[in-house]
Amino acid sequence: FFLNHSIDNPNSIMKFAVALVATFSTASAFMAPSNNKNVALTQLYARQPIMAGNWKMNPSTEADALNLANGFVALLNEMEDTCAVEEKDGCTEVVLFPPFPFISKVKDIVGKSGITVGAQQVYYEDKGAFTGSVAASMVKSVGCEYVLCGHSERRTLFSDSDTNINAKVKKTLEFGMKPILCIGETKDEFDLDITKEVCAMQVSKDLAGVSKEDMANVVIAYEPVWAIGTGLVCEADKANEVHKFIRTILAKMYDDEVAENTRIQ
Repeated sequence: FFLNHSIDNPNSIMKFAVALVATFSTASAFMAPSNNKNVALTQLYARQPIMAGNWKMNPSTEADALNLANGFVALLNEMEDTCAVEEKDGCTEVVLFPPFPFISKVKDIVGKSGITVGAQQVYYEDKGAFTGSVAASMVKSVGCEYVLCGHSERRTLFSDSDTNINAKVKKTLEFGMKPILCIGETKDEFDLDITKEVCAMQVSKDLAGVSKEDMANVVIAYEPVWAIGTGLVCEADKANEVHKFIRTILAKMYDDEVAENTRIQ
């Protein structure tokens, strides 16, 4: 997935898109941004662009993961507008989400180029008899700055409920990391024309109890589930329409400031 707010140089954003597709991201679910310069520049530069690549359960070996990381760095080093997580002015933040076993070594490679790493998910308990689960403290300790929460595959394949997703969002924030909250409708929901209702429900439930102050560290990723890996495409104007709607929900939950400043992919 990637941020649907354009950056100044269309060639740069296309390079980003190619690079992130190469890292198994779901960027194919969206149309590439057009060269239309009629964007609200004040709004654009108030929110630092962010582009993230989710590797999912790929690649198969550590050696392949390190080769992929090195190749990705080589692509992004050709550009001048990437930056580290703590920098904002005039650049695009780039985040990679490798599988758990590869996070530390991938970070060693990409961190030198200002690329951030994150975890594909965490459990909401701190420790205990939860075989196969990973705690927020664990991924924090290996350098993760971000955590994906509510990814469509976690919702559908692993029955991740909104209650659990909300707990993971708050646990991620508790440990000083930034959740990327993934929301979006299925094909059936899209066909029923209830996209906005679904997104409103997910945002409301998944951000319940998250303070206005903590919202400064929350990113929302709109993922139309029907357009991921299906060959179907979510047009940019449709995605932007949903983005605007999400901001109205945030305004109701918080205020106009939060609605305006929250980054939505």
